[in-house]
Amino acid sequence: MRRLVMSLAVLAMLATGAVAQDTSSAIGTVKVTSGEAGVQRDGKTLPATEGLDVARKDTLVTGSDGALGITLNDGTLISLGPNSRFELAAFEFSPRRDAFNFFGKILEGTLIYQSGRIGKIAPEKTRIETPLSVVAVRGTRFAVRVPASSEN
Repeated sequence: MRRLVMSLAVLAMLATGAVAQDTSSAIGTVKVTSGEAGVQRDGKTLPATEGLDVARKDTLVTGSDGALGITLNDGTLISLGPNSRFELAAFEFSPRRDAFNFFGKILEGTLIYQSGRIGKIAPEKTRIETPLSVVAVRGTRFAVRVPASSEN
């Protein structure tokens, strides 16, 4: 009986928001992948599989036959083509606290970006950096190609 009461209390707190938000570091999910694709995290490369969570500071990588598509928690869509590297440098989507931020770095390869809610609610808080420039996103979609450099 005590377990039942405790379980009901926890469910009630979750339903009312009395428990702190999920503390996992997941900011999005791998939706599609093909060929050689991975997620670099903490010095290791995880194979990119559908459903794998992505986190802040992860670097998405694809090989010569790879492609990878993710959806971030605000609905942002990111697709990478072959031989690409993209770092999820910063992400915060917390409407209750009015806190929004997305900063990504395309290091090489091809990227297709479609903004989610952050790009629509707070476009000034959304940036994509390339080796030569920073794209300030204003609720849009775009594609970019960054050639591999000998420095990478």
